[in-house]
Amino acid sequence: MSIKLEPINKKNKKAVLALSVREDQPFVASNKSSLIEAKEANTEQPGVARPFAIYADDKLVGFCMFAVDMEEEDEDDRYYLWRFMIDKNEQGKGYGQAALAEIIRYFKDLGAERLLLSTEPDNECGIHLYHKAGFREIGAYDDGEVVMRLWLTKKSKKEQNTVEWFDVNVKERMRIKEKGGYGISIAISDGEELDAYCAGSGRFGQDFPVNPDMLFQAGSVSKPVFALTLLRYVDKGVIDLDADISGVVPEYAKIPMTFSALLSHTAGFNLHGFPGYRADHALLSLEDVLDGKGITPRLRRIRPYGKQCMYSGGGITLAELAFTRITGLTLREAFQKEVAEPLDLKRSGYFQPLDEKLAANAAFGGRLGEKEDPARGYHYYPEHAAAGLWTTPSELVKIGLALSKSYREGGLLKKETAQRMLTPVLDNYGLCVYRLEGDVGEHDGWNEGFVTEWMFSLRTDLCIASMFNRSTEELARKQSEMVSEIFRNEEEDMIGGESADEEQ
Repeated sequence: MSIKLEPINKKNKKAVLALSVREDQPFVASNKSSLIEAKEANTEQPGVARPFAIYADDKLVGFCMFAVDMEEEDEDDRYYLWRFMIDKNEQGKGYGQAALAEIIRYFKDLGAERLLLSTEPDNECGIHLYHKAGFREIGAYDDGEVVMRLWLTKKSKKEQNTVEWFDVNVKERMRIKEKGGYGISIAISDGEELDAYCAGSGRFGQDFPVNPDMLFQAGSVSKPVFALTLLRYVDKGVIDLDADISGVVPEYAKIPMTFSALLSHTAGFNLHGFPGYRADHALLSLEDVLDGKGITPRLRRIRPYGKQCMYSGGGITLAELAFTRITGLTLREAFQKEVAEPLDLKRSGYFQPLDEKLAANAAFGGRLGEKEDPARGYHYYPEHAAAGLWTTPSELVKIGLALSKSYREGGLLKKETAQRMLTPVLDNYGLCVYRLEGDVGEHDGWNEGFVTEWMFSLRTDLCIASMFNRSTEELARKQSEMVSEIFRNEEEDMIGGESADEEQ
């Protein structure tokens, strides 16, 4: 078919105004309102709005409008696909994909290196079409619309981030089903740009496409985020990592004990992890968990204090209890005040149970919606610090970058505090964070139905977070390998490039 874009004129304007979309596509603006906006924009800045009629083999089938401002300082705002629609009577005939290809050719001819657009999260057909054309979410929203970007020119290694690698790893290695299976959400940032990639379904058995703003359970990545929150109070002088806190939690500590030992898993406690409860389970207190009143045994010391690193979610839960007693705040309250607000995190929190208003855009874990509760396909975790964080990869990336900056020069945490957190105590484990070879901070997470992988560089601004709503050992291993490969490749490019610049 032959696609042609013809500027709106007196001859075609009336016919373009008569075009419309289906009733189930209310998120697409009317062509009348688009042309009014174009007139207003061009009155202020002539030529910035460019409306076109779309013809297929000389038949009018749709409408599009561009925003072009080559003088705009922000490169992401220079070239924008402002509006795009195919008439309801012409949909399903391949015109949308063919017209989009012609639109992309138009911008390439202008010399654009990138093209952006935004669309409603509910515009599933449109998002699918844009994905096929190569557009990817960048992890940002504009007036509630998902922002997507297409690179039109060959990118540098730094600009590539990992979009091409994600295509290979997500679709081939992870084998995400297009609809109704499982889903994955990934974000990566070099401190300047953030790229987000989503694939699959956030709810098993449903056509529920993952989006960058979808909440996932972070599993044990809840622990380093708890440690970060606690360390904010260390910087304030409220908490001393090395002070004896046995008097704060006397019913569980029979010998002197410190936050440092609990956060580094060297206090010798049991309770490696927690399976969680049905979402509608009666609420449990931290004391209930530690007393064994739930489905896990009571907390007890099973190894000598300070002699070895033995991973203990129970020890972290005890640290949370001591933290709440000292500060007078719940972890949810403290995290919101000390981490979420300073970093402008809009979606993350220790939501246990999950707020109903947030559940609408939350992933379900594996088949929990089928097994337990179709309305709440996730578990309730009263062990907030150990396993209770809900978040998105994009916001986990913000946290990783803040930790990296704090480690190098100070920021959210004082430099010495961040370095204390990221210095191994035993077995490469610091305060709730693994310190890997090559100056990399890392932690993974595994809740019932969810897997999370989180890595950040301590030498430069680089962080990647990957969240997946299926938890099997094989898939967890594959996800860890995938994230490590992407991270190492990107880190090598960035560090290598910096070294080369220094040599010159």
